[in-house]
Amino acid sequence: MLNPLETTTIGSFPKPSFVPVRDWFDLAREKGAMDTIETTLQYNLDIQKNRDTHELLFLKATKEILDIQLRAGISIPTDGEVRRENYIHYHCRHLEGFDFMRLERRILRDGAYETDLPAIRSKIKHSGANYSVHDYLASQALTPRNIKFTLPGPLTIMDTTADCYYDDRPKLNAVLADSINKEILALVEAGCRHIQVDEPLFARSVKDALDFGMEGLERCFHGVPKSVSRIVHMCCGYPEHLDDFDYKKADPLSYHHLSKAIDEAAFDQISIEDKHCCNDLGLLEKFQHKTVIFGSIAIASSYLETVDEVVDRLKDAIEHIDRNRLVVAPDCGLGLLSSKLAEEKLRVMCQAAALV
Repeated sequence: MLNPLETTTIGSFPKPSFVPVRDWFDLAREKGAMDTIETTLQYNLDIQKNRDTHELLFLKATKEILDIQLRAGISIPTDGEVRRENYIHYHCRHLEGFDFMRLERRILRDGAYETDLPAIRSKIKHSGANYSVHDYLASQALTPRNIKFTLPGPLTIMDTTADCYYDDRPKLNAVLADSINKEILALVEAGCRHIQVDEPLFARSVKDALDFGMEGLERCFHGVPKSVSRIVHMCCGYPEHLDDFDYKKADPLSYHHLSKAIDEAAFDQISIEDKHCCNDLGLLEKFQHKTVIFGSIAIASSYLETVDEVVDRLKDAIEHIDRNRLVVAPDCGLGLLSSKLAEEKLRVMCQAAALV
């Protein structure tokens, strides 16, 4: 009897309307633009000052998001990143050295968009507060399933902040990796068994990824025991709004360029897009040691996939990789979707995974 394919989600979910934090997904839905980070940053800075008063709302929202995943059939859920304005800056707020008041204008993601960013103006130091432990324990208490906790990777943090201090990319990458490692080790101590670092910038910056980015990832997971799943997510990017079919994404061939280094790196699972880019599935054969989290649901389209579509693609995939090293997931986070559509897509995905 074959084991059913495991299913998971990647990170973000649409936030319930009562959550006292806005994120860029909300702004994208309202305005169809990502150039409003300054508004979001200031709004969420005010919220952070009164965070304790909103804890019950965060817990209520997390429970709703976990319930959506469990109803759909997800075996390894996430907390939906419900406390975060975005998955990058939330981590940076808990480090010394970042300035969220005097923002810097930057062009990002190969010219995909221009925005104002928080700046690094002094030496980065970890405060020792381990925000992730609080968030993980609060979420884990709401479900008997082991949840996955997500954090941003150092190269992606570098791309979404303005460095006005270090002027040394490999050094900054290492410093940020050390800050992430402190959070990860605290999560391990708290009992978390699925920990994911998000590095979408690897697909856009292959040279940096190979020159020093992979070393940064290994720093992130330094000292993590084998009992913990060490996961890395590498997507190709979000559009400005739902059903934007011409947005500038990273080249999916980047996965092929990175595959050897990924397979040799000291982590366990690699999460890649497939639904959007429809990879040459020979790519999967290049991962001889890694479990592949296989993106099977489009996260920027209102089209609802059919079970048969997903089943057919998964059957093709397991012709190229041991089924015990294949996990089924959406391409990326679900923040652009409505809660109803997110649940419908997850249900289709889980039904397909159960049939393969």
